[in-house]
Amino acid sequence: MKDQIPDGPLMLEAVLGRAADAEWHDRLHALEHEGALETVSIPEADAARKRMRVTTDRGRDCAIALPREQGLSDGAVLFHDGRLAIIARIDGAARMRLKPATVDDALRLGHWCGNLHWKVVFGAGVMDVVLDGPRDRYEARLTDLRGLADFEIMDAE
Repeated sequence: MKDQIPDGPLMLEAVLGRAADAEWHDRLHALEHEGALETVSIPEADAARKRMRVTTDRGRDCAIALPREQGLSDGAVLFHDGRLAIIARIDGAARMRLKPATVDDALRLGHWCGNLHWKVVFGAGVMDVVLDGPRDRYEARLTDLRGLADFEIMDAE
């Protein structure tokens, strides 16, 4: 009997684990050798989203709909039925690093970036803004903040 072809996208409704976890490594490795391991590439700027439509590296249409308490990360196992597995690959994006001079400046800068709905990754004394467009557009949005906060714009490492 042939497998039924589902109408619409394959639903990916939970993060089942991480590819690097011992419990998943051997299973995924075996499926990879059989050509049954597929990946979905997700831009880093979209990794915080809970719902999105994606296509695997083999052209399979999928819809991600994660519960509120789960999030995407590189290597997240999104599907496994013994014959097929799908994992997420988070693509790195260009970043711009902001280094505030003081804690007060950091608060103002963080508030500003939050109001602009920028995706930010926090580090020790710095914030990396994930760029989803030309860097000069981001720098232009920061010009009005210069009178309220002291910070340095740098290249992210």
